Amino acid sequence: MCSSSRYWSVFLAVGIAVALPGCEDRYPEDLEYYFSPHTRRPDPQTNKPAPDELTEAQLSTAAQQVLARLLKPIFGTPAHPKVDLAQADESLSLPDDPELAGLNEKTLEEGSRLYRRFCIHCHGIVGDGRGSTGRWLNPPPRDFRTIWFKFRSTYDPSGAIALPSRADLRRTIHNGVPGASMPSFALLSERETEAIISYVIHLNMRGRTEHALGRILVQQQDLSAGESEALQALPDILRNIVQSWTRQKKLVKPVPPAPRWPIIETASTAEEAAALMRRARDLFVNKGACVQCHGVDGRGDPREVPDNAVRRDFWGNPLPPRDLTQGVFRGGSRPQDLFWRIRLGIAGTDMPATDEKQLSDEEVWLLVNYVMNMSRTRPAITLAE
Repeated sequence: MCSSSRYWSVFLAVGIAVALPGCEDRYPEDLEYYFSPHTRRPDPQTNKPAPDELTEAQLSTAAQQVLARLLKPIFGTPAHPKVDLAQADESLSLPDDPELAGLNEKTLEEGSRLYRRFCIHCHGIVGDGRGSTGRWLNPPPRDFRTIWFKFRSTYDPSGAIALPSRADLRRTIHNGVPGASMPSFALLSERETEAIISYVIHLNMRGRTEHALGRILVQQQDLSAGESEALQALPDILRNIVQSWTRQKKLVKPVPPAPRWPIIETASTAEEAAALMRRARDLFVNKGACVQCHGVDGRGDPREVPDNAVRRDFWGNPLPPRDLTQGVFRGGSRPQDLFWRIRLGIAGTDMPATDEKQLSDEEVWLLVNYVMNMSRTRPAITLAE
């Protein structure tokens, strides 16, 4: 009985510690950002390490100290974060762009305080997704230090992977991620939400700069020569990273009006509705190639699609395709959310983007209809023929 009581006391204490992370929401003044590995999945064909992976085994302690020395004047510390581009080059400054609003020191300090209170347990001090509870979560928390944010409404006209808009980040914070451990923070004020968004952008800029400089140090055998090359490259690295967050580099993909939404209710006859749904299914099976991952019945069963048993995301984590019959979509369950997932893909995963040459807007809307109808008419748990 005593043993049981001790067990529940410890369990309760741990639960309170996790549930109430805000008891101490200020970072210690002497806490520094530290190096955390930038993991990548091995090459799927050769199983060799990814060429842009950056690990502690590659960077000596001295090289990590060089990184910290280069980054701190620009990005500060957890207690006093900043984005001071002039430290790298006096000609550099943040452009006047709404997407970069709130990167002043006052807002970033507020964001860091809120991040420590609500986000750090999962996403970690440096935003690597390796917080104290993050290692136990499936799917793992997002690593903010890359360009691979899964759920976005944006595209880059150059063809590069676009970063999310502030509205995308705001939507994720407000709604959470259904089917994952990311809860809704809808009770935060608008000011608090914007401060957290600004701090996440700060972590992204710092992490991507760290990765770029670290790769330079790794490729130079002589550390002094590597540091000199890194210092020379730093202004261009920062310029490109800042530019990637501006509006002209991440345009919101317009969602065109649905010609038939939903198919069943808007069709003039039952026969017309059935014909449209047959066309949608044909797109799912053939032209859209959705069955290659999700299977004919939409469940993604690895018995039907063997590759799903070993499928990994960009970071090397297990990534089974979504079971579409559940009706739970992590990027949002609104019709426009599914339209964006099909049109823009999901960065960091095997879910590809599709352009208008591959699927017309009408065909994408037919697929959205078909996918959303799957959860209403969920098939029996058997492999489809």
